Amino acid sequence: MTFIVKLHRHFQRTVILLATFCMVSIVISAYYLYNGYKQENEASELSSEVECGDLPMLLSPWKMIKPSEPLRTDPVVLVFVESQYSLLGQDIVMILESSRFQYHIEIASGKGDLPVLINKNKGKYLLIIYENISKYVNMDSWNRGLLDKYCGEFSVGMIGFQKSNDNTLQTFKLKGVPFQIHGNVGIKDCCINPHSPLLHLTKPSKLDKGPLPGSDWTVFHINHSAYQPVVFAKVRVPENLPLAAIKNVLHATVIHDLGLHDGIQRVLFGNNLNFWLHKLIFIDALSFLTGKRLSLSLDRYILVDIDDIFVGKEETRMKASDVQGTMWQDLPGIATCQNASNMIALPRKSISAGQGPNKEYPAQEMALSKL
Repeated sequence: MTFIVKLHRHFQRTVILLATFCMVSIVISAYYLYNGYKQENEASELSSEVECGDLPMLLSPWKMIKPSEPLRTDPVVLVFVESQYSLLGQDIVMILESSRFQYHIEIASGKGDLPVLINKNKGKYLLIIYENISKYVNMDSWNRGLLDKYCGEFSVGMIGFQKSNDNTLQTFKLKGVPFQIHGNVGIKDCCINPHSPLLHLTKPSKLDKGPLPGSDWTVFHINHSAYQPVVFAKVRVPENLPLAAIKNVLHATVIHDLGLHDGIQRVLFGNNLNFWLHKLIFIDALSFLTGKRLSLSLDRYILVDIDDIFVGKEETRMKASDVQGTMWQDLPGIATCQNASNMIALPRKSISAGQGPNKEYPAQEMALSKL
């Protein structure tokens, strides 16, 4: 009987020890699993930040071909549009006109006919722009050879836009281009390659994450050293589509052909110019591909129009103390009452002969008395 009691107690202790060991094992396993999951999330967040914030140098600087100054060409841009009423063509012309750049428009025909490119051994055009880059890619070999020869001889660059043609998701390649193109997709989490030599007005600051409007974007899947991405984005697709190969992978919406293959530098856009960042990159591409001959200055000027504050509503007009504070400030580049007397115009009745101090416009009289 005593043996049975001892055996029963020993069995109870064994069960308690096993239960305690199991509980400790569960706690330790849960702890390490939680820490591992947390570290994995932090690593994924860090990797996503590295993708858009600290992009590696994709090409060594010594391999890049810098555009030489095309001194043998006129400062005129040749623009090939699909029609004179196309929206993208009008946007291109509007930017050129607002920047006061000279341009010439040609309707891109299916045969690829070209205007006269050379006049008295001097190139007539400084840059070539194709509203639809497919018109250039699908040109007949004769005209394509003439245009490429002209661009190579006179150091003329090219800008093109790749449009999506239908409403179905597609993956294709352009003729003679060694990378894949995905058309009619939505994108998100846009960012800029800080190592791109195109950047002039555009600054590679961190952009807000989130989806971009529209689902007609074209993105480039680059795996060739002769092409450098300028603007990155992730493809935004429905979860039920079998597109695991392009989900959560950075693709380019703007790429820079460095000209390592044929000596012609090109910039390709995967959409139109409705996106504000594409407009900035387009202006920077104009500057870079023309050797800064068609470039906008980084200087900015502020014009302060002060006449309305003298004749504004009551309690909003300037007082004598306001004028005194303005007069003695010597701000470079900003016209004040002290050095711009021609900016102050008094009503005729306020300076009539024989009148005393003007009660209606005291600030103006004080300003004139100090000039």
